[in-house]
Order: sequence, then structure tokens, then C-alpha cells
Amino acid sequence: MDTSPPNINPSIRETILLGVLWSILWSAAYLFYPAMFEGLQLKLMDAIVAGDADTGITDAVVVVDVDEQSLAAWGQWPWPRSRLAVLLDRIAGLGARSIALDFIMAEPDRTSPKALQSGLDYQPAIAGGMVDVTAVQDNDAILASTLAKGPFVLGYEFNFTDGGQKIAGCPLHPLDLVKRQHPSNGSGSLSLFQAQGVVCNLDQLARAAAGSGFLNGQPDGDGRLRRLPLVIRWGQDIYPNLALAALLTAGGKGQPAMLEHRQGSQTCLILGDHRIPIDDHGNMRIRFTGRRSGLRHMSADRVLNGQITESEVKGRIVLVGLNATGLAPTFHSPAGGAYTAVEIHAQAVETILSKGYIRRHREILYLEVIFSVLVAVLLSLCIARLEFVPAAAIGTAGIVGCWGGAQLIFSSRQILVSPLLPAAVIATGGLFLMLFKYWTRQRKARQNLQEALILMKNSERHLNAIIQTIPDIVFRLDASGRITFISPAIAKYQKTPEALIGRHILDLVAAEDRESATRRINERRTGERATTDLEVRLMVSPGPNETDGDNRYFSVSAEGIYTKTPPDGQSFLGTQGIARDINRRRHLEHKLEQSKKMEAMGSLAAGVAHDLNNILSGLVSYPELLLLDLPADSPMRESIKTIQRSGQRAADIVQDLLMIARRSVKNHDIINLNHAVEGYLKAPEFKRLSQNHPKTRVVTKLADDLMNIKGSAVHISKVIMNLVGNAAEAMPAGGAIGVMTRNRYLDTAIDRYEKIPEGEYVVLCVSDEGIGIPPEAFNRIFEPFYSKKRMGRSGSGLGMTVVWNTIKDHGGFVDIQSREGDGTRFHIFLPATREADNQTRRRVVLQDYTGSERILVVDDVPEQLDIAVRMLGKLGYRVSSAAGGEEAVAFMETRTVDLLVLDMVMPPGMDGLETYRRILNVRPGQKAIIASGYAPSDRVKAMQDLGAGGYIRKPYTLEKIGLAVRRELDRQ
Repeated sequence: MDTSPPNINPSIRETILLGVLWSILWSAAYLFYPAMFEGLQLKLMDAIVAGDADTGITDAVVVVDVDEQSLAAWGQWPWPRSRLAVLLDRIAGLGARSIALDFIMAEPDRTSPKALQSGLDYQPAIAGGMVDVTAVQDNDAILASTLAKGPFVLGYEFNFTDGGQKIAGCPLHPLDLVKRQHPSNGSGSLSLFQAQGVVCNLDQLARAAAGSGFLNGQPDGDGRLRRLPLVIRWGQDIYPNLALAALLTAGGKGQPAMLEHRQGSQTCLILGDHRIPIDDHGNMRIRFTGRRSGLRHMSADRVLNGQITESEVKGRIVLVGLNATGLAPTFHSPAGGAYTAVEIHAQAVETILSKGYIRRHREILYLEVIFSVLVAVLLSLCIARLEFVPAAAIGTAGIVGCWGGAQLIFSSRQILVSPLLPAAVIATGGLFLMLFKYWTRQRKARQNLQEALILMKNSERHLNAIIQTIPDIVFRLDASGRITFISPAIAKYQKTPEALIGRHILDLVAAEDRESATRRINERRTGERATTDLEVRLMVSPGPNETDGDNRYFSVSAEGIYTKTPPDGQSFLGTQGIARDINRRRHLEHKLEQSKKMEAMGSLAAGVAHDLNNILSGLVSYPELLLLDLPADSPMRESIKTIQRSGQRAADIVQDLLMIARRSVKNHDIINLNHAVEGYLKAPEFKRLSQNHPKTRVVTKLADDLMNIKGSAVHISKVIMNLVGNAAEAMPAGGAIGVMTRNRYLDTAIDRYEKIPEGEYVVLCVSDEGIGIPPEAFNRIFEPFYSKKRMGRSGSGLGMTVVWNTIKDHGGFVDIQSREGDGTRFHIFLPATREADNQTRRRVVLQDYTGSERILVVDDVPEQLDIAVRMLGKLGYRVSSAAGGEEAVAFMETRTVDLLVLDMVMPPGMDGLETYRRILNVRPGQKAIIASGYAPSDRVKAMQDLGAGGYIRKPYTLEKIGLAVRRELDRQ
């Protein structure tokens, strides 16, 4: 029995559907509520980026730090702008390509002498009676003069809350931007940040600088800064950030930027040979390498002191910013280090120059969703088919594979794919589906348990119902052989289960079988050595009308019942078994034995009949030929007629033997049974019977509307003769013999002496008031040569055998009712037919079967050959003869005849069938009739199928052979 878990697993389709629904729920949350996943998503992406090898430092960026060393040497911030002008002038003098200031100078320099003069109430020194105004220094003008000389970029900051218009007197440098979009997507989905105001440098400084860029940047929700906006919209123009402005300034004034947006791919800001990926808000992801010291740093103090060589600055982009503690805000990067604002912008420039971009466009989200659904389908399939451990191993491998795949994609294509969604679907979906699977198992297990309990109860009821209806007797015995259970089937044998409980089983066994049953019926063995089909007689009877007595045959099968005892022993509990009533089977076996005996007798009778027919031909046929030649007053005629009658009686006995062999002629004439009864009562045989039994009378009751039957009138008459003769023999003191006919329709089969099926029958009943049939002879009355008659007076002992075989040849059935001292009643059931007898019969005269045609007689017995030749010669035919099949074939090869008379059996040469086949090869369409001492057989039928005509049985008579020959010759 298969007890594997998959029997209570949820269906694969159901599991896959739940897995897909689960992944869709996760995907919907992932797409529409990204804030739920932001923290974990950012950490996963940081880990993927950190896991990639560094792209390397281009060494094209230099950070000049206003650090603690510089402040200690040159004073606290803010420095006088004349000093800042000196710093910038020296950097420009070292050959920097672009110099960007990562701070805002929105107010005038308060340390400037001019500012101090305007703020103090004193008169300047008078030289020669006039005030020297030019002697007052303006630091802002000095810085503006320096900014105007070199590739300087100033920083400013947008704000998004003022809601004001563009401030006048704040000259900025908008981006020379060319927009290029794919024709198929119109205006695209790019939505840059829209500034509402600006914090700008002094007007004279802003106008002097070659370029400017905003300093805006915002950390993500976890406080780490990963991206900077490269462009922001203010009014109708788009402005670059400080890093982008420094790159534009370094590349020359004539270099425009290009904004390209293609649907289905990353939006790019094209700057020369740089395609900078940005998101829909203009942000670029900064590539933090984890090596903060990789950027070239130099202190402003060293620059002011002239400690920097030209090779350290020339051709590089320089960013000047505050790095001293407390002066500049710091930002945490995904790589783990703290960066100042200037370092953030320097890292952005380095990312662009090294092309270490991090790409992640919107369509990747949809690919992650599709991949997650596919992962859910595969995971669901695994969970539906596998148990927890292999399914968990596959799920773990799937999570690792998602991570490894994301890492591989980023390393090879710099495209950032998040493993979060598929990993979450695998982890949570796997847990959910596994819980669902085991919940389903538990639910189905409980359901199966309940169903099993119901089935067990139903099975118990069904078993009881089966035991109630099973015809066999089911029993159980204890170790001593006493009955502990017996099925209700015992009730039909006039016993009750309650009355038998506790009795020993041997109390039901017949005395003559008890010795053999003692060792076997209380069986201790099991398996192949257990008792099987033990035949015993039990002292039971199915009812008061049972004729088989109180002992019936049963087939008993039994085996021992054991229980295990510790440690490895067994304890015998008793015996269980079944007893099957085989009484009917035994009777059928007896009938089968009788049938085989009849078959053997039939085979013997057929051989004897064949030989006797050849012998009797001389006693039947020659007297007829002699009588034709003798004058009417010859004294020899009576003697010859006596010989002829004796031969005919012997031939009749041979016909009885053929009936025993079941090889009689099966005619299909329409017969009225009343005519057959009346014909027998007028026949000489009945007159002789009446003379031998003068005290016996026959009383007839024949139905007026009796239906016809199909068969042989001669054989039916013989049945009537034998039954009436037996009835007379059964009444030595005389009495009445009843002969009755009637129609009867059986709408259901009846089980009498033999089983008679349903159908429409004509019934012949012959009854007597005689001594009856004793029980020991009841089943033997149809055996050949079994007779209680007085031998020598009333037959040969074949009469009832002839009756049985004739009835079977006609498809009929026999029922017998008899009891000793009360007479016997035979009911013969013959199938009825509704066909009418339309034949008109007339008396046959000699002229009806004479002729002059040529005939070839073929027979291997010389006497039979001579008789046939002489008889046909008497009838006027021109007759030739052949002593075997080979001779007949040779004869026909050179001559022709009108008719063949072929003997069927001609050992050891060719028989009639083979002879006829060969003759047909020579003479197609040759007419022939068949002659044999046997009854028709399959070979006779085969010969008739080839074209042969009628069949004539030996011994010949002049009328029989003449009519057969004439009929075939006249057949068209």
C-alpha cells in the first residue's frame, strides 16, 4: 500500500497559483510602495556596488582643503578675500584646467579696509591737503579681478521653498543644453527639480567668474548620500551642479551638453565622450570606491606657502573647499566613510572622468517583477513536489543565485539590479507555501482520518452486510476448535448462529468424514501449507423438501490465527475459514462422468454400427433383390422375407447405437406431436405392446391448439414408443398410461431434473402408475445397457438412452418426477415453432425412382459395391464401379458420368471428401450423393458445401437409394 505524502499534497496547479499570487502582491508593493523597501534596498545595492572591483582613480581631480593647518597658519575663516585671491591665483598659475569653489560668498568681505572705512567715523590721512582715496583696499574687487583671469567656477545653492522669482543682480551660467529624445516617446518622462529661489555670490564676483554651479545635494532616507542632481530647472533654464560646471569649464566654453531620453532605457546627459546616466529627476549615482585617500588632497597652507609644484596641479580639475572641523557639513557615504561637501563634488567629477557609472533605469523594476514571477512558479513547483529539506535547499540556492546574478550583471555591465524582490519572494513565498503545504497536509490528513473512520465504519457495516448475504459459511474457531463466530449463511441449513456458538466444529461433521476432518479443519498452519479445498460432509440440510438427505458436501479452506508474543514468539489463537456448499457441483461432476461414459459408449457404438451396417447390408439388401426376381407364388418368398425382417430389426438396433453416438440424422421437418402420438398408437409396435400387456390401457389428452416442432418424425415416434413401452413394463399388474400434449411458455428458467431455460415449448407427458424409480437408479436411467426390464422380452437396454439423445438432438429437455410406489411422470420439453407444415405427401411408386443415366458407385467394401451396382441396375441405370477414391479419380479423368455415389469412409485410402475434391478439379460441377454407415458429420457438410447433394445411410434399400439418386439427378 502506498503511504507516501504526495497522496495528501496540494495540487501543483493550486500551489503554483498561490505562488504567483504571492509574487504579484510583493511586486505591487514593490512598485507602488517603494518606501517600504527603501532602507533594505539601499543597503543591498550598496553591498553590490562595494562588492565590485574599484574602477581606479584617474588622478585628474585635486582637492584643496581649507583645513585646521591652514586656519592655524593664516587665521580663522572667513579669510580676507585678498588672501583667497592669492590662493586662487597661485592654483591657476600652476596650470589647473578648472578651479571650482565649494562655498558661497554672498556678502561683502567685512575684513576689507574699504568696508572698515565705511563702518568707522574718521578722516583718512591728508597728504598735501587732499585725501588719498585709492589708498583704501577693496578685497572683493581684488578677488573679482583674480576670478576674471582664470577658469574659475563659483558655487551657489538653489532653494525650493521661497517661491520667489529669479533674483536680479545674481548672474548664473545656465547650461548650454541640447535636448535629444527618441521620436517615438514625445516629451518623455523626465521631470527635473524646479527651483524656487537661489542663494548667490556677490554680483561682482559672479560676473567675474567663468562659470558657476549649484551645490545642492540631499542624503537618502538612511542618511547616506549616494547621488547628486547634475541639473536643476530654474525658470525656463537648466543649470548644472558644481561638478558638471567644473567639467564644462575644463573642456572649453564651446562645448555644449546634450540631454538624451529614450523610452525603455536610461536617460543620459552627454558631455563630449561622456554619457552620464541620470534618473528621471536628473540625479547621478556617485561611485564611492571605499578609498577616501584615493583623491589627491593638498592643504591650502601649502599652496599659500608655495610648497606645491606645477606637476601636482597642471592639467587637473581643482576643487577648493572647507575641510576643517566645524566649518563644513559632512556626509556619510555608502562605502562607510565621512565626506565633506567638496569631497562629494570631487568624487562626482571622478565618477564621470573614470566612467565608473552606476546604471539603474525604470525598466529594470519591471524585469525584476517578471523574474520574480518566474522564480515564484519554479519555487512553487519545487515545493509542491519536494519535501522541506530539498525545497529549502533549492530556495537557499535561489537566493544565493539572485545575489550572485545581480553582482555579475553589475560587474560586467555596470547595471544595478536588485535581488531584493526575487529574494523576498523566495524567502517569504517559500515559507508561506511550505506552511500552506503542511497546513493542507494536516487538513487533508484530518479529513482522510475522518473519512477513514467513516470508511471503517461503513466497511464494517458492508462487511456485515456481505457476510449476511454471502452464500458461503464463514467461521472462526478458538484454539480448542469451538465455534466463536459463524456467518448467518448457516441459517439456510436449518441452523442458527446463536445455537452453534460454543459448539465444537466436529459436531457438524458427518461421522464417516470426522477422522479426516479432525486433523485438518481446526488448522494451525498458514500460507501455502494451510488447508485448502478439503471436502467434508456436514450434517445440514437446506430444507424439508431437500432430496439429498441431511449430509451435504462442503469444500473447507482454513488457516491458523496467530498473535506475536515477546520477544519473537507466536501464540495460536484459533482458526478462521470458509465452507462452500459443493453439493450441486458434486452432482454436476457425477453428470459429467456420466456424460463422458456416454461419449465413450457412443464412440464404441459408432464403430460397431459402421461395421454392422456393412454386415447387415447382405441381410437387408440381397433379400430385396431376390424378391424382385422370384415369382409371386415361389415357396421361397416367405423365408426370404423372414431373413429381410430379421436384418431390418438388426438395422434398427444399429440405428439405436447411432443415436447413442449422437450421430443421427437431424432432419428439419415440420412435425405435429399429436400426429406422432396418433401414428404410434396405430403402428404394429403398439399392437404388439398391447398384446404383451393386456391389462394396460393408454389414456390420451392431446391439446387441440398444439404448436409444431421441427425435427425427425421417425425419431420422435421412437421416443414415444420407448416411453410408453417403459411405462407398460413398470406396471406388471396393469394400469393406465397417460399420454398428454400441451403448449407451455416459460418466462424464467426452471431447475428440475435438468435446468430448462426460458422459452416456448411443446410438452409431451407420459405417466404411469407403476413401481417408480428407486433413488439409486434415478441418475442412471439414461445410461446405455442399464435396464431393470426382463431381458429377452422387452428390448436391449438402449431405449432410454435413445430417448435422451433424441431429445438432445432436437434441442429439448427432460424432467422426471418419480417416487417408489407412486409411479413416474416424464415431461419432454421440445422447442416450439410457428412454421406450418405445407408439404403434401403422396405414395411413392417404383416409376418415381427409375432412370437410364450413367452412374459411378465408389465403395471400398466389395459387398456394398455389388449391392449398390445391382440395385441401380435393376432401376435401369448404366452403372460403373470403383473400389476406392484413387480408382474413381482415374476413372473420371477419361470418362464422364451423370452422378457419383460416394462412400464417405474408405480406409486406408482417400475418403469421400478428398475424392470429390479431386474429381471436381477434373470435372467441375460434377453431381454426387453421399453414402455411409455413419450419421452426417462435419466432413459430410464440407462435401455438401462443395456441391454434393443428399445423404443416404446404409444399409441400402431399393427405395432409399433409388429416391436419393433420382432426386439428385433431377436437381437443377
